[in-house]
Amino acid sequence: MWGCDVYWKPVFYLLEAHGFEVWLVNARDVKHLPGRPKTDKLDAVWLCKVAERQMIRPSFVPPAPIRMLRDLTRYRVDLIAEAGAERNRVEKLLEDAQIKLSVVVSDLFGTSGGP
Repeated sequence: MWGCDVYWKPVFYLLEAHGFEVWLVNARDVKHLPGRPKTDKLDAVWLCKVAERQMIRPSFVPPAPIRMLRDLTRYRVDLIAEAGAERNRVEKLLEDAQIKLSVVVSDLFGTSGGP
């Protein structure tokens, strides 16, 4: 599961792993600053100058262990949601086949509905 605008992650993590001090800067923090050039190369030079003058600050990026824990937690949440959706699909499929087990069993996938 990736949120929007995560294109920076591979580059950021690669540079970080090689010992560089990498800054992730929120675009909203620099859009209001004057003198922004139009090309990518000039934009990179301009961002360096703005950082040298301490006109911007880096965004918070948690340390690697915290990032890994967050990824695992988000993945677990996704798996739980998918499992719930599959249970609902199975119950609907059974009801479409005129099999209404929810009248007899309180939880189709719980102790009373298990094998």
